[in-house]
Amino acid sequence: MNRKTQTATALLLVAAPTGLALGGSLELDRGYASELKADAEARSVLSQSNLSNVELAVGVRFGYNYNSRDGAALGDDDTTIGFQFQDVEVAIEGDVTENMRARMSFQFGSSNSNFGAGAGVAALEDAFVDWDVNEDFGLRVGQFIPAYSAQASTSEFNMMGTYRAVSHEYIGTPSWTQGVEAHFGGDTWSLAVGFSDGIRSRNSPFDGAEFDYAINARFDFFSDSDKARFDNQTSWRGSANGWRAGAGVIVAGIGRTNPSALGDTDWLAYTVDGAYEGDGWAVRAAFYATDIDTDGSVAHSNMGFEIGGSMFFSDQWEGFARWDTLILDDDAGAGQTTGEDTFNFVTVGANYYFVPESQAAKFTLELGVSLDETADIVSVTGDAAVPAFGGSSSTGFFREAAGESGQIMISGTMQWLF
Repeated sequence: MNRKTQTATALLLVAAPTGLALGGSLELDRGYASELKADAEARSVLSQSNLSNVELAVGVRFGYNYNSRDGAALGDDDTTIGFQFQDVEVAIEGDVTENMRARMSFQFGSSNSNFGAGAGVAALEDAFVDWDVNEDFGLRVGQFIPAYSAQASTSEFNMMGTYRAVSHEYIGTPSWTQGVEAHFGGDTWSLAVGFSDGIRSRNSPFDGAEFDYAINARFDFFSDSDKARFDNQTSWRGSANGWRAGAGVIVAGIGRTNPSALGDTDWLAYTVDGAYEGDGWAVRAAFYATDIDTDGSVAHSNMGFEIGGSMFFSDQWEGFARWDTLILDDDAGAGQTTGEDTFNFVTVGANYYFVPESQAAKFTLELGVSLDETADIVSVTGDAAVPAFGGSSSTGFFREAAGESGQIMISGTMQWLF
């Protein structure tokens, strides 16, 4: 074999495996390309040309509850105990366009939000899109909790304790509505004005039993541009001092259209609240009131207030306390109460954060005491028509039997977010 033949043979021996490798690589590339194309087509169907950044979040609150009261409605069963899901929420968020972001959430937990479905049944809560028209003006369209009180706008996963105040749930919570809300803001202030179907109109058709109209407004003023710190009721260690002050109002009418009420009703709710946060501690207070006037019935005005605070004893242990007072119209014709008109509730407890400065995993131990006879309260749902008393209530308290008083509530709740 001459030198030329040897050289040619060597080149063939080198080129053969290289060619085979290239051929295999091309086949693999074609396979990968086919898979990527199929994946891209699937994503295109799902995203419908949006920015394809859909995010899924899940929140769960699960706990054990103990309630003891004098004089239950049935026999001598004064003690009520058991496990329950406070909340099981699934939320989906994503950008629709560069200046539009949408949110949809479902609740599988307790039926304490007056949406009709039982626990464990999916119920639509949020379903809205936020359109940022410019830096200082935006629109929210769909189903949402209207801007009214700081308590209502605070997620249950960011609260100080497990349960909300009785005064807020009885007269101060708007629940979900369907409508349009305009948002304005600057570095240290924000304003929201909305037009909707009124409180607790979630998932209702336009001819359903709902308010004829409702207009809500909320204004907040902040000490500095860090507004987001007030999205929860906790002030972490190392936080700078800051404060927020705000007020909200809802004006609504019902009974003039829609099969919603027997008599024309003018409905007014208003609130004033504020908070101050420091290095590992916080205090907050709120006043709530309603004024309801129905043709052919006695008008009534209810009010209430709460004041509470929290403090960290270590990076992971936080103590909290709250005083809550409900004051009902004692006019006999109003039918708000059968005896006393003022009801006080005290709550103390502690939070353990498994990860410092994170709500992702938290355990809450809470003790609540009713200082007055809840039997004197006529309605268990109040002006807001949200269960404020009973096993599925948002407060943890029960309405007692007539002539009885004295009630304590203890709960231990585990929270996890992912």
